[in-house]
Amino acid sequence: YEAWNDKMWNDAAGLLIWMSHPAYPSFVWQTYDYYYDPTGAYWGAKKACEHLHIQWNASNNNVKAVNTTSQDLKGVTAKATVYDLNGKEVPRYGQARRIDVESSNIAEAFTLNFNPSNLAFGKKVVASSSTGDSRRALMVTDGGAGSRWESEYSDPQWIYVDLGKEEEVGSVVLKWETACAQEYELQVSGDAKKWKTVYANKEGKGGTERIDFHPVAARYVKLAAARRATHFGYSLFEFEIYGGKAERTEELTPLHFIRLELTDKEGNLLSENFYWRNGVKELDYTPLNTLPEAELTCELADGPEKAEGKMKIAVKNHSGTVAFANRIRLVNKVTGKRVLPIIMSD
Repeated sequence: YEAWNDKMWNDAAGLLIWMSHPAYPSFVWQTYDYYYDPTGAYWGAKKACEHLHIQWNASNNNVKAVNTTSQDLKGVTAKATVYDLNGKEVPRYGQARRIDVESSNIAEAFTLNFNPSNLAFGKKVVASSSTGDSRRALMVTDGGAGSRWESEYSDPQWIYVDLGKEEEVGSVVLKWETACAQEYELQVSGDAKKWKTVYANKEGKGGTERIDFHPVAARYVKLAAARRATHFGYSLFEFEIYGGKAERTEELTPLHFIRLELTDKEGNLLSENFYWRNGVKELDYTPLNTLPEAELTCELADGPEKAEGKMKIAVKNHSGTVAFANRIRLVNKVTGKRVLPIIMSD
């Protein structure tokens, strides 16, 4: 659902919902199970289908606000807060921005930068060729592992990054797809006309290549590819550029949390969202297993809502660690069995 939101009216105009209802207890794929218990898929779909919604794109770290109502949304604030695995906020990686979102539309707020030492992040890129909008040159500086530049299927090809101003450059990281360069040079320039070669490789192996060289002053950094390793075009996920001196940045655990908030002009919360991300080994969430057990209490509060079949539950975390993926159940104290169906707020 969030993937559809991300490309609303641009590449996606509808959704086909398949296998969303339960059959037998052992079957999966459903949004609620055989006993009418909402599953994780239900909560994900419910969150993504909010009329006013904020979301993160795991492919390129882009944050967008979604408005599927008939009214324009003016002056709302999109905010991202990043926490390490221990629940400590790491301010350097957070962002906030005020935006407007037209009715039945989306608006880009910002792109999270988890590698602030990378001089190439978000910078202009020029290439000799590309194979379409989804494989454009600028994909190599978007900071996302899920997007890439692909050249035409011929030799030679080139791609260069414009740093915007002269910088001291001493290291480059190339993150190749399988279709890498077997022979290439790294070149630098101050005007994008006269180029100086700082590194040459005639036995490229692909994967992630880190190239260190004597620091030089340059505004433009170019990958000049002479020979392909496959019959496909050159395919590059990321073209990262670093200065001559290592920059000290705030420590962020490989697995960390992203909290998003969308608020109106008065500060009222319109939407919130929460994600977990591994910036070192994509899709590896096993570090969550190292979280210590949290001490929680859960209290049921009587109130006027009870007559309407609604009850308020207060959940508190009394420990110094993150309480992650808690599952709340309402149980009949006489039979010990769960009370279903029941719907809880997020």
